[in-house]
Amino acid sequence: MRYLSLDVGNKRVGVAVGNSVTRLALPLAVIARTNPMQDAAQLAEMIRAYEVELLVIGLPRNADGSVGEQAALTRAYAAQLEAQLALPLYFQDERYSTATAQRAQRARGFDAKRGRATLDASAAAVILQDFLDSLPPQAKD
Repeated sequence: MRYLSLDVGNKRVGVAVGNSVTRLALPLAVIARTNPMQDAAQLAEMIRAYEVELLVIGLPRNADGSVGEQAALTRAYAAQLEAQLALPLYFQDERYSTATAQRAQRARGFDAKRGRATLDASAAAVILQDFLDSLPPQAKD
């Protein structure tokens, strides 16, 4: 099964791609948010190109696991995308995904300026990798 993961921010959406065979998530793109219809059109191109079957969307949670206002905004945005894309959605806890992506970028030698351009896609890859790692063994094939 092939997946597209989204790290939804107020200004940008990080996108990553992966599948259940390799169980690897790769950063793909960062799109500037305009409106859900235009964003969905950009995502639809990626969905077709990668033959995606499920959207994994990072759901912001507080450190204690509770959800707040940003989670509600993410769910509302996801509902609008779902209506346009006609793909099932799965919400994955995204706590610390950006911090994890920043640490990985620094370890690869990215400075803050260079890393900023790809940070959201890297965070989407962290979200998707967490999802792929949680799949049961029979879902690998």
